This record gives sequence, structure tokens and C-alpha cells, in this order.
Amino acid sequence: MSSGASGGHATTAMGGMSMSVGGHGTTNILPEWLAVTWTLVFIAIVVIHTRHVLDSEGQRRVWHSGHVLMALGMVVMFAPSSIDHFNIPAGFWQLAFANASGAALLWILYEALNRRAVNLLWLVMAIDLAAMAYMWSPSGFQAPLTWLLVVYFVAQSLLWGTDRMRQVDHRTLFGGGGLSVNAGGAVASGAIAEPLVCFRDLRLSMFAMTLGMAYMFAATQLLL
Repeated sequence: MSSGASGGHATTAMGGMSMSVGGHGTTNILPEWLAVTWTLVFIAIVVIHTRHVLDSEGQRRVWHSGHVLMALGMVVMFAPSSIDHFNIPAGFWQLAFANASGAALLWILYEALNRRAVNLLWLVMAIDLAAMAYMWSPSGFQAPLTWLLVVYFVAQSLLWGTDRMRQVDHRTLFGGGGLSVNAGGAVASGAIAEPLVCFRDLRLSMFAMTLGMAYMFAATQLLL
């Protein structure tokens, strides 16, 4: 997706985004040097979280895979057109993130109907993926929602930066409460959800990712 205007000068390009707006001069909302910097940061995040995927299993592996997908989307979002030669249509990313968010919500609903506890971070993941789908449709941006997402991701970045997301990792949706009998005949409570945050320190990578998402929302909204 791309658009441009002469005179007042405003340009946008999605999927290798370059954004600027100007009046008498030109104000760079996302100058190329900053776009390259964010691109490199998100490439590093992809590598870091791919290691988390390989080191994990079960729900934790799927959860980390969601972060890899988000980081890949942000790499393409920030990459200047001069270095982004893949030309992946914005519609592909919208569909990918919308489907991923929908899958997470359906899984949460399935677990709830079976009276099993669900880690609260799965809801956070579903919201984050839905936000990514929204990010890839700037023509549909609504200022109140966009600024709400900016506040949401800034708050989330602070939670990650202070490592308080590990406390959220111990909270569950719906409370579970179901009872089950294990192979040994013992009665077990279904109120404990599987933890998702791995043993590795996620503070820096997740702080950078959520802050970068907040920045992209703010920059795009200021251009529109």
C-alpha cells in the first residue's frame, strides 16, 4: 500500500514503510536511519525468539512462535523500501495476523468450555495479534483506537521491562476449577494454567518489541 501527495508533501508506503509529512519544510516521522535501526532490532528479536521456540515445547512453544510472527511482521513494517525487495502485499499480513488472533481466541474458548484454566498471557497474545492485523490496515485507522493501542503497548513495554509480566504469567482466565483424575487415580485441580514465560530473560526483547509497536502506531497515526 502506498500513497503520495505533492505540494504539502505527504508520503506513505506500507511493507517497507517510509513516512514523511511536511509543510514549508519536511518533518520525518520515520527517518530512514531510524527505520533501519528498528529493522535491525526486530531482526534480532526474531533470532532471540526463534531460540525460545526451539528451547520450548507444548503451549510455550506456540506462544513464542506468536512472538516470532509478530517480530517478522514488524521487520517488514519498518524496513525501508530501499532494502525491502520482497514486496509482500499488506493483505497477506492482515490475513495472517487476523487468523492467528482468531485461532488464539478459539483455543481460549475451547479451553473455557472444557473448564480448564487458561494463562492470561494467551489473551494478551490474541490482543497483540489483532493489533498487528489493525496495524497493517492504516486506511481503516481510527484515532481513538490507535492512541489506545499506543498506551496499551507502552504500558506492556513497562511491564516487560520491569519483569512484572512474570507475575501475569501466574494468572488465569476463568479460574479453571475443573477436577480431573490422573493416571495414578489421584484427583487433581484444573485451576493451574501452564506457564508460558520461559526461563530465559525476556525483558529486553519484549520491551523493545512492544515499544516498537507503540512507536509504529503513533507514527502512522500522526501521518494520517
